[in-house]
Amino acid sequence: MTHCFPLLRAVALTTLLLAAGGAPAASAPLADEQLAALTAAYMRAVWPGEQADLHKDLFKTVLQRVSRSYARDVDMPSLVAAALKTVEPLEPQAGEPVAVFRKTINAALATLDPHSSYLDARGYSSEKSAMRGAFGGLGLQVDMVDGLVRVVTPMPDTPAARAGLRAGDLIVRFDEEPVQGMALNDAVARMRGEPGTPIALMIRRAGVADEFSVSLVREVIRTQPVRWSMEGDVLVLKLAVFSGSAFASMEKAIADATATRRPRGIVLDVRGNPGGLLREAVSVADAFLTAGEIVSMRTRGSRKTWQADPAELLAGVPMVVLIDGRSASASELLAAALQENRRATVMGQRSYGKGSVQSIVPLGADKGALRLTIALYHGPSGRTVQRTGVGPDIELVLAPAAAAPARRREADRAHALPGADEPAPPKALVEQSRCAAPQPLADPALACALAYLAAGGVDAFVAALEPRSSATR
Repeated sequence: MTHCFPLLRAVALTTLLLAAGGAPAASAPLADEQLAALTAAYMRAVWPGEQADLHKDLFKTVLQRVSRSYARDVDMPSLVAAALKTVEPLEPQAGEPVAVFRKTINAALATLDPHSSYLDARGYSSEKSAMRGAFGGLGLQVDMVDGLVRVVTPMPDTPAARAGLRAGDLIVRFDEEPVQGMALNDAVARMRGEPGTPIALMIRRAGVADEFSVSLVREVIRTQPVRWSMEGDVLVLKLAVFSGSAFASMEKAIADATATRRPRGIVLDVRGNPGGLLREAVSVADAFLTAGEIVSMRTRGSRKTWQADPAELLAGVPMVVLIDGRSASASELLAAALQENRRATVMGQRSYGKGSVQSIVPLGADKGALRLTIALYHGPSGRTVQRTGVGPDIELVLAPAAAAPARRREADRAHALPGADEPAPPKALVEQSRCAAPQPLADPALACALAYLAAGGVDAFVAALEPRSSATR
């Protein structure tokens, strides 16, 4: 039996989800002559042998799955044409079968949306390791810009951070392999690998005239999904990623933090959280709700809805959810669920806008897996965050001197799926630098969240700030 694992994903972190229900309606079936033209072109381009025969047959498997299960109707002739455009110009019998298949099928899948792709056996193994929260790699969160890998952020105390890589750096080559033309998932797979193995990255940096090489050695990268602290009598839960242990880690954090006293307020900080497991995001949201819809997942032919159960952690304790432009996917699901059920005030900047759900379908031994967008998810109001993101109740405005360069959002990516209307405007705009930060707290956004909880509401919070620092509407 083939198992299908839906997932929510953004940037370069990917995560397995629970199995999807319902069989979506199919697009028009793939014509035999279309498939025959593609497989013939592939067999002309690759070395003959067992791997060539194996991957030739994979075209049919992958394309049939796309036709049957993709989130929207698919123009199959156009999809095949994109694959042919990639494989037909190749020199006869000059290509390694796995590499040519990966490049060809990913060229086609990239025309569907930014998140559907094929993972070869190595990439699939790396992805499964990442889902477990530990993998061999460099410690980078990345996205792709104009065909190159861009550093979103290096993780602290990792090879990438120690080598001095910076947000905004562009990676143009891995060892001797150009990045241009790779799918993002292939690029991530190249950076991951056995701990102790070396890799050289060629870097292009704004303000530096020449490209330069950085040599790194892969290490075991461990993701800690939840960290907690007490800021006075407010419990701050930093959710870094919704990996397989996120909910259990949060439960333990709350138990540890409340062993001696009950907090007066809660801050759920999902800034920079790129997403993760659907089931983990649903479980975290459910932990703070007693009733109501959490999220619905809508395919072409079905809808699945998750409802909150009556049990609630820290019932009645006021809550703020902190978001920013890098809060994506599962973290947006959480923010929307708590905001639209009126359980939490969302504060920060508008989120990334990734409202689609992917499914990872293993293709068999040594054949890798297909990651396919199968649905959009919708918050309790029925609105999807796709393209437009979650709008904060209180928008924190950065001072011009402190504002970071504009970040790409889901709407900026090629072939991004259509999405929702604009979110409601914020109830208040606040310059976050005007929130008094108690020492040694050096996080102005968190200081604003603490000030809001102390004030007890939007009006009182805004009134306590200097007049020049806020505007309400």
